[in-house]
Amino acid sequence: MKYPTLNLISGAFLIGAILIADSLTLMFCITIYLIILAVSSGRKFRILPNLILLITISFAHTLQPNGLVLFMIGNFPITLGALMIGAKKALLLISFIYASHYMMSSRPHIPGKLGNLLTLQFYYFEKLTTMYRSIEKKRPLMGAIDQLLISVEHISLSNEGEEKEERGITRKDIMHRIFHVLFIYLLLFMFATPMKEIVPFIALLP
Repeated sequence: MKYPTLNLISGAFLIGAILIADSLTLMFCITIYLIILAVSSGRKFRILPNLILLITISFAHTLQPNGLVLFMIGNFPITLGALMIGAKKALLLISFIYASHYMMSSRPHIPGKLGNLLTLQFYYFEKLTTMYRSIEKKRPLMGAIDQLLISVEHISLSNEGEEKEERGITRKDIMHRIFHVLFIYLLLFMFATPMKEIVPFIALLP
């Protein structure tokens, strides 16, 4: 097994945890941990795009009022439940983005035609989310997107046929990945219903 494949497998387990998480606090903890993993793998973290994503998705869900009314904007209520649902979905999206960054940090190669297609999808997604800042003219938006796609295509073509030497994995690599996966699933266990009955404080968290 090669090092990129190890990242891919451990990342798949982490995505499984993201899909299972049903608590806002739990999703926040998982998102922070995935950001740390992505940054430690060489990816950059910019707080402003993530903050904008969190705010816009959260307030978009206020169009469907739910739960306690926090305040009113004219005759329109801003409710706590709607904000929490929106925040959870925003954190879900952010966690997926950084999980994909972590998985693609060493650009794994999945065997087979379907595997090649998935590898390309992950690759283009990673490049599109990291190269937008390098585009000089961001207006008009469609022109910026075209320029971004052309830049990614040129990079892909220039890398085509080049074989990047992939190092093997060590026992330390395996233990690190196991620790990351176990830590995330330990968080899931801590927020499970049986633990909430044992530790009432956890049940009070959103």
